[in-house]
Amino acid sequence: MEKIFSEKDFAKLIQRTLLSGVFLSLFLIFSGFAFTVSGSPAGAGILRAGLLALLLTPAARVVMLVYGYWRGGEVYFALASFVVLALLGLSMLV
Repeated sequence: MEKIFSEKDFAKLIQRTLLSGVFLSLFLIFSGFAFTVSGSPAGAGILRAGLLALLLTPAARVVMLVYGYWRGGEVYFALASFVVLALLGLSMLV
């Protein structure tokens, strides 16, 4: 028997993705700031990684939207979300 992917599961997936991205970026930014204050040259790189994680969090949300819509059987929404993801990727290259 196949388990149905409910809207509640879908909302939890999106929520966990956003929270994970924000907490990861906060951890990296605070760690990078601490390293910078202590005089370590690695601090700037860790700060950049934190900012990159913060910038990539919305893209990770769109990836989860594609997955959730596809798994829920909503192919048109999954395709629309994939187009948005492709446009995000294209805009990062330009």
